[in-house]
Amino acid sequence: MDRKQYTVAVWCITYNQKSFIKDALDGFIMQKTNFPFVVIVHDDKSTDGTTDIILDYAQKYPNIIIPVIETENQWSKGGLKHIINIMNNRFRIGKYIAFCEGDDYWTSPDKLQTQIDFLESHPDYSMCFHSAVKKYECDTIAWINCENIEDKDYDATDIFINWTVPTASVVCRKEAMDFYANIKGAERIQNYDIFIILSCAMTGKIRGISRKMSVYRIQGEGLTYNQNALIKCKMNNPEHFECLKENFPVVARKPIDNTIAKTLFERALIQKDVKQCLYDLFLSIRTSPLTFIKIALLFITKKIKSMMLSYK
Repeated sequence: MDRKQYTVAVWCITYNQKSFIKDALDGFIMQKTNFPFVVIVHDDKSTDGTTDIILDYAQKYPNIIIPVIETENQWSKGGLKHIINIMNNRFRIGKYIAFCEGDDYWTSPDKLQTQIDFLESHPDYSMCFHSAVKKYECDTIAWINCENIEDKDYDATDIFINWTVPTASVVCRKEAMDFYANIKGAERIQNYDIFIILSCAMTGKIRGISRKMSVYRIQGEGLTYNQNALIKCKMNNPEHFECLKENFPVVARKPIDNTIAKTLFERALIQKDVKQCLYDLFLSIRTSPLTFIKIALLFITKKIKSMMLSYK
């Protein structure tokens, strides 16, 4: 692969998404651009037939689809952040990086062209993203408000507080991923997306686009809505946000401290060791006393209501 010949490298990460991956691949090959782009499809040793579909598309569209088929599952070695590190180390190519996980997909043939046109004409911007349609494949309610992105600039604190960025809508400059590659204490990162967005905020401005040009699919096996993954995240979230606080001074400190206090309280509730539980509660109140009081009162209120209902 000639790393210099592509304007955009699209990263597509997938695992056991046989029912969804065709939508993602079709969204890539329908793109109409006046620049060369390549799609790196990382398959983490799928076992359901996803790999066969990827290889079929790669054979039909060898100038667009580049398959990276793992012979050993990489998720087991360090989760999604480990896979992102693999992609960043091997495929940080071209001038821009675009993202689309295997269960999401693009819906507009001019999506890439629209975003690259904006970034090419606005060199002070490091990233742009756009609205997406939410598509439910399960009963879970998605909290992300990604359907109403405005045509405006978004600052780092706003993005952190009101997470609205659908991953499949992001196109950023390579320099943002250079910054991401040098994050201090990166072993504490849980979910890569917010760290990539904030890396963009450290290297330039961020623009929102109101057009809906992708689908954000919510399905039970996705990381965000998988209950086992959520429990693991709750255990590691405090360190995740501490890492964010240390690396991204563009985000106001108060909302980060509030989040750290909240995640410490949540972790305390699922700690099996009493001493660890009490220590997390202590750290929570020390980090943000007001946040601790609010969360504690809410927790107590819910417990009282639950007890009253059980007596009826």
